[in-house]
Amino acid sequence: MPSVLIRLDPRCMENPDTDLRYVVPDRLAEVSSGILTGSGFDYEEGTDAMLIYLSTDNLDTALPFVIELLENEMIYENRLADSAKVGTSPLDETDCTADFAVVYPSAEAGARMG
Repeated sequence: MPSVLIRLDPRCMENPDTDLRYVVPDRLAEVSSGILTGSGFDYEEGTDAMLIYLSTDNLDTALPFVIELLENEMIYENRLADSAKVGTSPLDETDCTADFAVVYPSAEAGARMG
C-alpha cells in the first residue's frame, strides 16, 4: 500500500502543538472517508520537525485531501501549508524519509525528503 509523509516544521507555526500528530491523521481519515489512514508518527532526527505517516490504496485520490487540509483548514491556529512538505512512496509503511519523493510544495516536486 502506498504511503504519504507529511513533514511539519514547528518553526513555521503559530502554535506548534504536539497533538497535531493525532489530529492531522484523524482529520484526514474523516474528510477522505477512510481513503487515508494514519500509520504512525516520528520526529526528524536533528530537527524538531514532526513526521506524520499515512497509508492509502490510491495516491491520486488521496493527495487532494491532504493538500486541501494543509492549505485551507486551521488546526490549533496553524495554517499547516506554511510549515508542510508532503512526500509519497510506493512502498508499504516505510519509515525512511529518503524513500519519499516530494509532491508538495510543487516547487520542490521530485526531490527526496530527508
